[in-house]
Amino acid sequence: MYRVVTPQTDAELEAYYRLRWELLRKPWQQPRGSERDEFDEYALHRMMVDDDGRLAAVGRLYVSGDEAQIRFMAVAPDCRDQGLGTRMVQALEQVARQQGVRRLVMNAREEAVAFYSRCGFTVVGEGPISFGKIPHRQMIKTLTPIHQISHRPELCDELQRLWHRRIPISDKMGIKIIQYTGSRFKTKANLNANLNLHESMFAGSIYSQCVLTGWGLIWLQMQEFGVTGDIVQGHGDIKYLTPVWDEPTAEVQGRLREQLMPLQRGERVKIELDVTLYSGDTKGARFSGRYVILPQ
Repeated sequence: MYRVVTPQTDAELEAYYRLRWELLRKPWQQPRGSERDEFDEYALHRMMVDDDGRLAAVGRLYVSGDEAQIRFMAVAPDCRDQGLGTRMVQALEQVARQQGVRRLVMNAREEAVAFYSRCGFTVVGEGPISFGKIPHRQMIKTLTPIHQISHRPELCDELQRLWHRRIPISDKMGIKIIQYTGSRFKTKANLNANLNLHESMFAGSIYSQCVLTGWGLIWLQMQEFGVTGDIVQGHGDIKYLTPVWDEPTAEVQGRLREQLMPLQRGERVKIELDVTLYSGDTKGARFSGRYVILPQ
């Protein structure tokens, strides 16, 4: 199993820069030191290691305002064809979103253009020619801000803070609110933080994201309609449809006003919700949950 970490110790940094040199500079007879530049001191560095701490991949993100550049991406030869490059790009993109970045840019070698296109980047022009012989293409990817919420964004921000403060696992899983329309509610999670031994999303994480997504829809509509109560899960059933290899997004819909109104009379309320979790555009799981709201 591989995980993305930040190189911190002298040994980790040495291994990180050595792999950059061995894969990105040494083949073109460039000396040690050429794998670094003046932006390294201010950049965000990530590397991927296995359970034994062996280095498999590296990547760097340099943020400048609302734009960030991905550079020095490399995967060790014996670790290729396992999806690690895609996971590293996703990890750097997640960091960029956390930094408020609106657009990612990069200069990709021609042989890597197809890979970055699959990661959502678009070619916009010619890039530099490295070492006088390696052409690059300039590519960009626009990032939709996480909190471009169409309805009651202030309530979504309050819910996000509540989750991270009172339900710490939501923060560890990287669960973020990405949309609320008043009846439709969507969340996403950080795939890299929720992997199992098979490099897909852990079943317990899928269940947890679905439960929180249903819980969140109820909480938001309770705030909108001015009713109070404690939301607890009464029952849950989930069907795992396919492994979740891509960004996990969960969605639930419902207009709950009439169901919630008995809370005003001090009555207990039960609400049934169906939540769908997607792996990219593919349905990965379907959750049916019963929530009980206890009047305060």
